[in-house]
Amino acid sequence: MTENDSITPSPPLIYTTFRLGFRVISHLFFREIQTTGTHLVPSSDPCIFIVGPHANQFIDGVTLLSRNPRHSYVLMASVSYNRPLIGHVGKILSAIPVVRPQDIVHKGTGSITYSEKEDPFHILGENTHFTQELNPRDFVIFGKNYKGHVARVISDTCIEITHAIPNTDTTLYHSFQIAPHVDQTPVYKEVHDYLNRNECITVFPEGGSHDRPEMLPLKAGFAVMALGAMAEHPELIPKLKIVPVGLNYFHPDRFRSRAVVSFGQPISMDPAWVEGFKKGGKEKREAITQLLDQSDEAFKTVTTNAPDYDTLLIIQAARRLYNTKKLTLHQVVELNRHFVAGWIQLKEKDTTRLLSLTRKVKLYNDTLSFLGIKDHQVDKLNITPIRASLLLMRRLLKLIVLAGLGAPS
Repeated sequence: MTENDSITPSPPLIYTTFRLGFRVISHLFFREIQTTGTHLVPSSDPCIFIVGPHANQFIDGVTLLSRNPRHSYVLMASVSYNRPLIGHVGKILSAIPVVRPQDIVHKGTGSITYSEKEDPFHILGENTHFTQELNPRDFVIFGKNYKGHVARVISDTCIEITHAIPNTDTTLYHSFQIAPHVDQTPVYKEVHDYLNRNECITVFPEGGSHDRPEMLPLKAGFAVMALGAMAEHPELIPKLKIVPVGLNYFHPDRFRSRAVVSFGQPISMDPAWVEGFKKGGKEKREAITQLLDQSDEAFKTVTTNAPDYDTLLIIQAARRLYNTKKLTLHQVVELNRHFVAGWIQLKEKDTTRLLSLTRKVKLYNDTLSFLGIKDHQVDKLNITPIRASLLLMRRLLKLIVLAGLGAPS
């Protein structure tokens, strides 16, 4: 047994202090916040926490760090790392800055044209300076976010790309942007060293914050880090775990709302993935894809993913109609997940029934909005005319008294 196998690093005092401060801030910002699944987090093995959905870079970080039972180092976008306030906090907590390609995208000179049918592996330019502005592995972005991966710069007006770009057959010239290739080797090396010391890393794998009701596609960075660490340090294979963490907010745009932080079942590493990663090429891509697929499935157990915001509102209303009893936040999130799963199944098997249910629930929501009431108030409306009249008179009398007391003398 090595020293790394037997010792779990204790969190630094500065981290513990900030964690307590973040806990106070989270209690001030949220009216109620619950944490579930902390018993699933390994107590000593190295972990990569993958966290989503990423709604707000500041609130998400505060919420997670205040609830995470393990000390971890957060991967942080370099643009945030260099900002005055949040950047200083990141530096104090030893966050790992990461340069994202989308943060350094810039406009290219001239214009380009591309035809998938006539020449699928070349992009031609007009008044361009490819030899000065492009390098192999850069991306050329044009049109409706079409991307060409540069394989070779042939001349100032011609580049070779690695793959054909589908559904882009056009002879029109487009302005274009350049996303330079970023060498993340130093970041991977730092992450590998932390994991080899039984430390934990936190990653927001969507690659950026957003306000959508569903998760964005996961970026492959965390999978490359995990597999690369095990390829470099084989003793990590039985120990390293990936832990999905769901941040479930109720009205995240409102102050004093509610939240649930859900830690999911850790993902164990398959030695076959590591072997495939070591071989490179197709086997490496397949290993990364398999780990991404596993992680995507794991996220479904800790998050609520609706296809759009209107659907999310309908699902939440249907859940409240289904169960009118007072539930804990965790029970609410679990019911929402089950309703989303049922929604997807019904959409695949019985579209007619789904449309009928959608219309009924939407009509219910619209009626509540028209009357200016919440659905938890509906039961209180089931009163007799006499009781309603007495209630109205009592409130009118109270209004008259308060108006008299508040009138200027």
